[in-house]
Amino acid sequence: MTWFIGIGIALLTIIWLAMEVATSRDSGKGLRSYVTSFKRSLLFVIPLFAIGGVIYYIFFT
Repeated sequence: MTWFIGIGIALLTIIWLAMEVATSRDSGKGLRSYVTSFKRSLLFVIPLFAIGGVIYYIFFT
């Protein structure tokens, strides 16, 4: 059960961080511009979390 909670929190954190990056990158051209920026920020945030997970696994298990 704790795995589900951890995965859920990680997914929410990834989405929140990608939305923050997209908001700072968005030029105020509307929803289409924001969604495009959100997709690009997901391509940045997901590998960041993957690298963080690998580093955590190497050093703490």
